[in-house]
Amino acid sequence: MTSFDRDAATRLIARTDLELPNRAVAEHWLSLWRADGLPPRGRLKPERLRQHLPTILLLDTVPGKSVTVRLAGTTFRRVLGTELTGVDWSAMAPEPYQVERLQIISRIAEGGIGIGHRRVPMRGDGDYVCEEILLPFAAEGDLPPLVMVHVNWRPEYLSVVESGEQAMGAPIDFKVLPLA
Repeated sequence: MTSFDRDAATRLIARTDLELPNRAVAEHWLSLWRADGLPPRGRLKPERLRQHLPTILLLDTVPGKSVTVRLAGTTFRRVLGTELTGVDWSAMAPEPYQVERLQIISRIAEGGIGIGHRRVPMRGDGDYVCEEILLPFAAEGDLPPLVMVHVNWRPEYLSVVESGEQAMGAPIDFKVLPLA
């Protein structure tokens, strides 16, 4: 089992220029850590993130094999226009990006933080860019590792989103910051 350092993860988060909602989610994630490893998935209590639940996606991840949506906030369902629970998240991506999505989320599940930006097409006043963060939780028992995704979709823009297609494809930029 890989050993991770909570203090190093805290410093890593502190060095990132996250938008305030993503910083709040990351700080909550840090509060769930044990000293010796990633926070176990059982420590995640979604009700403690009530304010952010509409913009959270939880992914059961079998690294290198599958990424299945365990829970999708209402904003994800509204923007993408479909129920996501139980869906293969990699298969939801456009074909050229499916393998890459699986690889990225697998790296995060194994001990990384993902930070990306997406262009969201808008009706009328052009596009806007939203920030997303992906955070790993350790496997427990028979349950696979969990990856929590939070996208800072700004409420004032959601009523004029033209299409959820960009949310399905590759982001404008994305980096995985290793925790080990």
